[in-house]
Amino acid sequence: MSDPKISVIIPLYNAERFIRQCLISVLASKFNDYEVVVVDDCSTDNSVAEVMKLAPHFDGRLKIFHTETNSGGAGVPRNIGIRHAAGKYVTFIDNDDFLLPSALGDFFDAAEKFQADVVHTEKFLSFKDTGNGHFTREDLTLQRYEAGAPVEVTTLESDDLRECMKDYVAEKYFWLPWGKFYRRDFLFANAIDFPQVKFSEDMVFCFKCLCCAKNYLRVPFATNVHRINKNSVSKKILSSREGVKLWLSVVTVVVQAIDEFTGQLEFFKANPDSRRDVLKFFIDKHFDMIKNLFQGVPAHDVQKIFYDELQNPALDSGAKNLVAAYLYAERALTR
Repeated sequence: MSDPKISVIIPLYNAERFIRQCLISVLASKFNDYEVVVVDDCSTDNSVAEVMKLAPHFDGRLKIFHTETNSGGAGVPRNIGIRHAAGKYVTFIDNDDFLLPSALGDFFDAAEKFQADVVHTEKFLSFKDTGNGHFTREDLTLQRYEAGAPVEVTTLESDDLRECMKDYVAEKYFWLPWGKFYRRDFLFANAIDFPQVKFSEDMVFCFKCLCCAKNYLRVPFATNVHRINKNSVSKKILSSREGVKLWLSVVTVVVQAIDEFTGQLEFFKANPDSRRDVLKFFIDKHFDMIKNLFQGVPAHDVQKIFYDELQNPALDSGAKNLVAAYLYAERALTR
């Protein structure tokens, strides 16, 4: 049997309430030349059993793999999925989301017509999870996260990386890995994968894709339905010290990954201002996220937690120094 055109990669963790709906949305696709690669991250519920119940309906087009230990995030399962994928293209779905019936066909046609490395959708449908797993057409809302005006027609982005970086720090490219379509050979050729971190792995992955793609395609159609689930890992608010310890470990890994990546590209070597702007953007975004953990906490207490945790020997020294320098600069500028 020949390789499929598309590999749909689904990271799975404790989603017994959602995974059936997710898989059925793929079965409903109008485009049939695909495989599904499910990667279970050591689920402790009946998620895998729910997958296996539906496996016969895929006629051999569903593969399931398992991590050795729970990674705590979606990045490691996605990397495993990429390695085991056989499709010319790959796309990702979160285990509690859905694909629209036209999604795979729309993605494939656009990618083939423009020989795209990445197809980037700007719009998606969303609904708030009420706990019963059901929703109606009236519950769906059309959304987009990018700043600025959306594209009205399928558009190849400029190959001027300086302009792309200006647009990136202006948040014109949102960093969700789902709602995008990637040529698998492009990912391998550029060694693009997800860093091993609980949060923000998608920001690094999508940034690398934007920098490396020769043909980066933006499209006006929607492909994904996103469930807004208040109980998801990324939505949980942690206590002050627990939260800052986790997010500081995340930001140091992310900063180190971006610093190493940009340091290898000729564009950033020749344009250190763009490299600085990108690093500042990543740190700013993460500290915006961290600030949400400290509502009602006095500023000096927050500052003490930051500086105490920056002494943690487990944090990478190079990335820690970048973050510490940024914190001190911000403090000096706001005096």
